[in-house]
Amino acid sequence: METSVLNVARLTPEWAAQKPLETSESTQRDTALRSLWRWNAACAIAHGIQAVVALALGLAGGRASKFKLPLSTSFLDWTDGYPKQQLQNHGDLPFAAVTSGFSFLSAAAHIIILLYFDRYTEDLKRGINRFRWFEYALSSSLMIALIAMLFGVYDVMTLVGIMSVNACMNLFGLVQEELTVVRAELAVLSREPLRVDWTPFLCGCFAGVVPWAIILASILGIGPSQLGNVPGFVWALVIIYFAMFNCFAINMFLQLRGLGWWRNKSRGWNDGYIFGEKVYQILSLAAKSLLLWLVIGGTNQPNAYTQA
Repeated sequence: METSVLNVARLTPEWAAQKPLETSESTQRDTALRSLWRWNAACAIAHGIQAVVALALGLAGGRASKFKLPLSTSFLDWTDGYPKQQLQNHGDLPFAAVTSGFSFLSAAAHIIILLYFDRYTEDLKRGINRFRWFEYALSSSLMIALIAMLFGVYDVMTLVGIMSVNACMNLFGLVQEELTVVRAELAVLSREPLRVDWTPFLCGCFAGVVPWAIILASILGIGPSQLGNVPGFVWALVIIYFAMFNCFAINMFLQLRGLGWWRNKSRGWNDGYIFGEKVYQILSLAAKSLLLWLVIGGTNQPNAYTQA
């Protein structure tokens, strides 16, 4: 499969020396990079403010602070000479307060990007953003685990498994970008078209399905007669996050294929990839903001969780 991703991607120094940027292109690149600095600063502020407000509301003593879900483990008990499962409760999770965690993680990631901005932009020009994938491995894993808890997944080991598989999904994204850059570099040296190897992307898609399969099984286990008792904000959380979840994969596909607005329009730097980077940040801010305020708003309404 041929694609124009990365403008046949990362240029070696020798090739870049033969194809210098024109003045207008250099100006466009500098303008775009300055815009990225302001963009990341704005995202850091937006995520940070929301996280602080949500944490305060989650601990303020109102309905949101009463919204707690249990954490449990189930180990074998051999007291009677044969194995029996023994459920042990390990306390309740202050759900609304913990929900602010993924916004705190995003705010911290944007601050780290600002501190290491030169490395960040150099990676973007090559077609990689390591900061993104490590942050997503943490923040989106927390998000999917919290959604699973809303449908009765309280077992600590299962939640750890869900978060781990989800983290692997994001790390496959990093591997996909690194592999594509290497293949693009070889394509430049050999003057052959770039052929993207989609193996990490497909492995990431498989890993991404696993947490949703567990959530679906938990929903089906509730039983049709009980589904109507699930609060509306919980359904909204699942539907919105599932839709946003798939938008990230679509953005990555378009970015790697270099289609439409994701296509490189300049010779010496990856403006199509940088467009995709901004789309990632918009999706991240939108998804986390919506989930955060659906939780805060929903738990402040009369519902079964708060017994009000």
